[in-house]
Amino acid sequence: MTANQGYAGFGRPGDIVNDKVLTRSEKAETLLHWQRSATLLARLAPEEERAAYQKLTMELAIALARIDNAASTPHILPDRSLKSSQA
Repeated sequence: MTANQGYAGFGRPGDIVNDKVLTRSEKAETLLHWQRSATLLARLAPEEERAAYQKLTMELAIALARIDNAASTPHILPDRSLKSSQA
């Protein structure tokens, strides 16, 4: 496997984030597996391939952050409580 080969049928980490079928937890799990694989393979890669693995590792971290940030959050402003809106 090389850094540009893809993983589990996906070409790039962003393809997993944009997938319409996988759940948020399935996306995160797939990205984490890919990240672990890339980390292990980067150690064994020839010097000329290491930059590609570093780029892939950054893409995976960004994709994981996008998944984390997509978690549902309540739509309440921080300085407003539910009690004041019910009055």
